[in-house]
Amino acid sequence: MPNTLSPDQIFTLMKKRNFRRKLINMIICSIIVFLGVTATIYKVRYEGGFITCFREMTVCATVLTSLTSAAMIILNIFEMKLGSEVTYKTLYFWRLSSAVTGFIVLMIVLLGYLPFFSDHPVIARYDMINMHVIIPLLTIGTFLFNDSPIGAVRPLERWNGLWIITVYTVFIMTLILTYIVPESKIPYSFLNVRHQPFWFVALAAIVIYGVGYLLSWLFYYLNLKLSWLWYRHITEKQQ
Repeated sequence: MPNTLSPDQIFTLMKKRNFRRKLINMIICSIIVFLGVTATIYKVRYEGGFITCFREMTVCATVLTSLTSAAMIILNIFEMKLGSEVTYKTLYFWRLSSAVTGFIVLMIVLLGYLPFFSDHPVIARYDMINMHVIIPLLTIGTFLFNDSPIGAVRPLERWNGLWIITVYTVFIMTLILTYIVPESKIPYSFLNVRHQPFWFVALAAIVIYGVGYLLSWLFYYLNLKLSWLWYRHITEKQQ
C-alpha cells in the first residue's frame, strides 16, 4: 500500500525534524565551545605558559574544534532563518577534521591505560577530562548524527579530514626547529627530528596520516548514513 502521508505532510515532518536536528547540533556545539574555552583557560593558568600548553596536539585540537563549533552554530542559525540548507565544504571538512582528531586523541588516552604502559594518562582534572574525553565524544557524536552531509566526496578530498593534524604538525615543527620549544619540552618522541632516525619519523608520519585518512573516510561515510536517521519512516511505504 502506498504511503498514506501526503506530500505536504511529508514536507512538514521533514521540516520539523530538520529543525530539531539543527537545534540539538547548536546546543551540543555551544557546550563544546564553553568547555573548550574554559578548559583552555584553566590549562594555561594551571601550567603557566602559552608554549607549555600549546605544544600539545590536544590543546590545539580543542581550540580549533571550539572555533569550528562556533562557526557551525552561526551556520545553523543562518540556515534556520533562511529555511534551507547552505553547504560550505570548507566548514564541513573542518568539522570532519575535528571528529577525526578527537577520535585519535580519545584512542591515545584509552591505549595509555593498557597494562603494559607504566605511565597512565592523568585525566582527573577539569581541562584534561574535557580535552581528552568529553569534547572528543561530543564532537564525534554531533558530527556523525547532526551535521548535514555534502554529497559525494572524491577519495583525494577526504585528505581534508586531516586539516587539524596538518596545522598542528606545521605549528609544532616550527617551534621545534626554531628552538622556541626546547628539546626537553618536545611533547612526542617522534617529533624530535634531530635525534630520531629518519625512518622512525617517516614511519610515524605514515601511520598517523594513514590512520587519519581511514578515519576521515569512515566518518564521512557514517555521516551520510547516520544523519538520515532523523528522517526515517517519513518516506517509507507503510505496509
